[in-house]
Amino acid sequence: MTIIYFILILGITVFIHEFGHFIFAKKFGVHVYEFSIGMGPKLFKFKRKNDETDYCIRLLPIGGFVQMAGEEVEVDENIPEDKRLGSKPALQRLIIMVAGVMMNFLLAIVLLFFIGLFNTVSTNNVYIDDSTLKGISDGDKIVKINGHFVNNYDKLALEMSIAEDNDFEMTVKDKNGKEKVVTVNPIAVGESNLIYGYDYGFKIASDDGNLIVDESEIKDLKDGSKIISIDGKEISDYTELLKTLDNISDKFVLGYEDAKGNDDTIVIDIKENKDDTLNGYSYGFYITGTKEKGFFAAIKYAFLKFFSTIEQMIFTVFYLITGKISLSMMAGPVGIYNVVSVYSQYGISQIISLLCLICINVGFINILPLPAFDGGHVLFIIIEKIRGKKVDPKVENIVHNIGFILLMILMVIITYNDILRLF
Repeated sequence: MTIIYFILILGITVFIHEFGHFIFAKKFGVHVYEFSIGMGPKLFKFKRKNDETDYCIRLLPIGGFVQMAGEEVEVDENIPEDKRLGSKPALQRLIIMVAGVMMNFLLAIVLLFFIGLFNTVSTNNVYIDDSTLKGISDGDKIVKINGHFVNNYDKLALEMSIAEDNDFEMTVKDKNGKEKVVTVNPIAVGESNLIYGYDYGFKIASDDGNLIVDESEIKDLKDGSKIISIDGKEISDYTELLKTLDNISDKFVLGYEDAKGNDDTIVIDIKENKDDTLNGYSYGFYITGTKEKGFFAAIKYAFLKFFSTIEQMIFTVFYLITGKISLSMMAGPVGIYNVVSVYSQYGISQIISLLCLICINVGFINILPLPAFDGGHVLFIIIEKIRGKKVDPKVENIVHNIGFILLMILMVIITYNDILRLF
């Protein structure tokens, strides 16, 4: 199913984008040679009656294109001048270029609306929940991370991902409007819900607020035993457990209560576990949002989620330029496949959410004013209006071709990083 979801998500995203270019090119009378989904060798091609366009599906599901007359360096004399893209008014060319992005954005907003209509959704702002940190309480609103304003989950996730395992300052506002600043110490946790990179011989689970032993491999320590202490220090919550274990790397005495209610202790020998899969970081709190449901809540959610995702992408580009985010954090087709694999475990609603995210992502990247992107073509149209005459088509095509080559090199680097993460 992962392969099917992967092809559907990329296929729908590319199709709706290229359809935007295609439909407006047709509307404004531009000759379209080919409408293609995918790149590389052709797998399938057909032609409609009384239509000049070849409709193709190609081998590699990593993009698509609409080939229009007037984009090539050498003029195709077989096509009348009034059907070439370059002969059209600047406004029509502008609409053709941005139509793909607009279709991606429109699809994302519509799908987000339906997600909001059939689910209880969070409509902006993030609040502390289940806090075990001193200085913050459940219901406090998160307003800043390391001095950067946070007003939605997407911005919070971005700022926390940049911090990774480094301590960071979090500013919260309590119910009375008073701001407080606390230092958060992230702790990396593995599949066992214990310190990443170490094997304790058991995992941690929760039962009615109690920390209990789960999947124990230790003969005298049974599943369901309640954890009481470590090296004689009483353990009252998960954060305290992690902070205590974070300073121990060899062995410790675990105090526990067995199923019969008897207290006992056992020495736990810690082993390094290089194969432990990192689940994430424990921060000492969870987050929640303002929950709403209904038609108007769905509309509100669709637009707030759309604009918060756009905001996250703007900051991502800024952090890439300033070096706070490295290229190794970017994902290409292989990385997207892995994400699809994770999302597919949580049902169709999460798959649709991922489709929305990728649609917005593709639209945002394409509107950037860079060569080979739709935004690059828009930039040349704007330059044309400022200068009062067109840029030499040969110069424009050379710039876009160079941009395309650089884009392919970037894709190779990102894909290489994606493959490295698999191992």
